[in-house]
Amino acid sequence: VKTRDGFVMEAEMIRPTNFDPSKKYPVYQHVYGGPHAPQVRNVWGIPRTLFHRMIAQQGAIVWIVDNRSASGKGAVSAWTAYKNLGELELQDLEDGLTWLKAQPYIDGSRVMISGWSYGGFMTLYAMTHSKSWSAGIAGGSVADWRDYDSVYTERVMLEPRNNEEGYKKSAPLNAAKNLHGTLLLVHGTSDDNVHLQNTIQFAHELQQNGQMFEMMLLPRAKHTVTQKNTVYFNQKLVLNFTRKQLGL
Repeated sequence: VKTRDGFVMEAEMIRPTNFDPSKKYPVYQHVYGGPHAPQVRNVWGIPRTLFHRMIAQQGAIVWIVDNRSASGKGAVSAWTAYKNLGELELQDLEDGLTWLKAQPYIDGSRVMISGWSYGGFMTLYAMTHSKSWSAGIAGGSVADWRDYDSVYTERVMLEPRNNEEGYKKSAPLNAAKNLHGTLLLVHGTSDDNVHLQNTIQFAHELQQNGQMFEMMLLPRAKHTVTQKNTVYFNQKLVLNFTRKQLGL
């Protein structure tokens, strides 16, 4: 799928069982979006793929597209995120969605976005800077890059004192008042990578601006959720929210 300036993005579509091109299907979009982290892979059987196929079996089209900074196509592509995380990534995701919505079997009014970690950040950023998605699930999300670890952040964003405007623009926290669509926030209370303060601070800003949302905390869960029952609970949570928002 090409962006507006001609960059070719890899994309993946999982269609429902007994797909009928004469019907209109809602969309579940998985996103990560972080530099050098492509999600589109020619593989079978990893847990994420199996879960996405289960969502497709409910009657939704699952859509994944790698924005240019995430594509793994070298430093030139990744460098587009330099000092300004979120903005160009969102533009690329919107371009991918423009192509998708042009397909006759897509219901453009029912499109949700879901991601964890950087994908959670992209979900928050997308839903506060765009009206392209009707709902979203943001898990383990960065809401302000000043609250994330310096090794990862400063190689792209520099120190806050050297890129004050970039940090301000890149923080979904500062755009919470512009939330569009129905949002579910999810975070592990023992997350030692993206600290819980990100989601708590974002929730506070939503409340202060009268924005309604849903939130689920996963007690004792770290950034990678590993406890069997918690994994099952979280997947069921995502599936139920998706069914409700997409009318499955």
